[in-house]
Amino acid sequence: MHQNLEIELKMLVSEDQFEELLSHYLPHDFIMQTNYYYASRNSDHYAFRVREKEGRKLFTLKKKKPDGVLEYEKYFEGKLEDDPEIVEVLNSFNEKLPAKLLGTLTTYRYTVNTGLAELCFDINQYNNIQDYEIEYEVKQDHDYTSAFREILSQANIEYVPNKVSKYRRFTDTMPDRKKLK
Repeated sequence: MHQNLEIELKMLVSEDQFEELLSHYLPHDFIMQTNYYYASRNSDHYAFRVREKEGRKLFTLKKKKPDGVLEYEKYFEGKLEDDPEIVEVLNSFNEKLPAKLLGTLTTYRYTVNTGLAELCFDINQYNNIQDYEIEYEVKQDHDYTSAFREILSQANIEYVPNKVSKYRRFTDTMPDRKKLK
């Protein structure tokens, strides 16, 4: 099971802001990915999902840390409960399989590798909502806040920290949020 500390900056933007910044990065090659979100016993501290992209499935459990998000990730085939490493990680978080599927979020993502980070342009669709998000996923240590501000300035976008995850936006807009309690 792969573990890494995810450090990212993200920001929800308007469709016009998204399109303006995107116009600086040609050509565009969006890839569809679907996140399957599962109910967890304590979703304020961690969340888990399966992401399906280009015919592959990636299990991810994210746990908040003071300096970022600790991710446990593993590509797998079949069902979650058929993979001993996934079962072991979930057991360490007091999760039992099979887990309850909450629903899906589909993202159309275009990624630009800057050398120091991945700049991601995401069009997200969930619960009859479509939003636009720009993420800056740090791959090497650098002044990433300044770098992200510089990228956003190309489209006259002021960086306003927005750390609301896709998972949280998805669950906050579920038609029956009581099921999460």
